[in-house]
This record gives sequence, structure tokens and C-alpha cells, in this order.
Amino acid sequence: MRLDQAIAARFPDVSRRKARELIAAGRVLVNQRAVRIASREVADDAQITIAEDVPPLGVIASTDEWIAIDKPAGIPSQPTRDRATLSAEEILRLQHRQIFLVHRLDTPVSGVMLFARTRAAAAKFSELFATGVIRKTYLARVDEPVAETTIDSPIDGKSALTIVRPLRGALVEVEIKTGRTHQIRRHLASIGHPILGDTRYGGAPAERLMLHAWKLEHPSIGTLEAPPPIHFAV
Repeated sequence: MRLDQAIAARFPDVSRRKARELIAAGRVLVNQRAVRIASREVADDAQITIAEDVPPLGVIASTDEWIAIDKPAGIPSQPTRDRATLSAEEILRLQHRQIFLVHRLDTPVSGVMLFARTRAAAAKFSELFATGVIRKTYLARVDEPVAETTIDSPIDGKSALTIVRPLRGALVEVEIKTGRTHQIRRHLASIGHPILGDTRYGGAPAERLMLHAWKLEHPSIGTLEAPPPIHFAV
């Protein structure tokens, strides 16, 4: 079936004319790839996403190999199962077509994210993140001031190392040497200082999860910094 026909069939509120307009504007993804040809044949089980309203993403820096953005809190890093919200990966694909995810931030976390723009770059950066040679620094707000500490305790049976440094009041700088699931959130909760807004791990309610990916550093990218939101101002 043609793409414009498929859209009209799956989305009752979208006419074929509107579908063609969205396709021409680069607002349609098929299997997570932007398609701009209304007559393109698509399989019956193809995954089709319409992006009528595309949230803006602040670009920190970019080269032919990579692009770094400041991901807002609330936007997923990659497509979710329910696809209720466009992910940062999908938004960038609408704009740049070829984009590769090389690391992730939890949906409620804001801050710097790096995406590769070529397959070769994706392989390189995936390896750099996996081996922990890219320095990752976060900002977090906890319940009360914390002394400098290193947390070296496994997560899900795998080694995990987190360094916590106090900045001002209950604001801390956190450097992670590994990248385990919810590592910062779980490690801070394990020492009795859960992140504000992190009700999953015992944090007090707040207007958002108070965790921000502040910097990525490596000779291949320099220092990429996402300015702290007002909640994290240092």
C-alpha cells in the first residue's frame, strides 16, 4: 500500500491530502526512518509514526561524525513501546535522516546526549561509552548536604562505580565510571540520599526528577556541556 494511503487507513483523523503534506514536510517516520515520498510502498506491518508537532531540541555542537543535543526532561532517548511521545532519536531522524543512538538518558533526566551520524562513528562511540573512557558528569539535588564519597557497589550483579562531590547545599556533582541502569538514582538512594523527585527510589516529591546530565568529555569530542536548568544552577 502507498504510504499516504496507509496513513489515511491507520489514522482516521488524517486525510490522504493531509498525509501527503506531512510526508512532504518530513514529518513521517516509517520503521523509525523519515520517508518523504507519498507513493512509497509500505508493508502492512510497517511501523508508522506521525510527528505533527515536533519539540525543539537544542543542539550543543555537531560535526560530520556526531551531533550533541541538550535533551529536555520528559522526552525519551529512543522510541517507547507506546510511542505516545516522540523520542530524541526520532526527532533527530526527521531532521538529519541518518542518526545512531550510542547511549541513553532516562526519560525524566535532562542534559547532554551524543548521537552518531555515521555507522563507523556509531561503532566507535558505542565502544567508548561501553568501556567508560568518556567522562560523564551529572548534577543532582538530594535531600540534604552530602560529603564527598565514592560508591562502589554492584548493580544487577555488575560492577558500578559512582563518585559524589558536594557543590552547594544539597546540590551534588556526580561522576559515573560505569553505565548501569538507573545507576546514579540507585547508588544515591543506597547511601540514604535519594534524588529529589525520584519517588521510585524513595526521593521526596518535586516538580521533576532533579538529575541533569551536565558534561561529556573525551579528546574526540572535547567538552560538551548542557547548561544546568534553573533547578541546578551552580
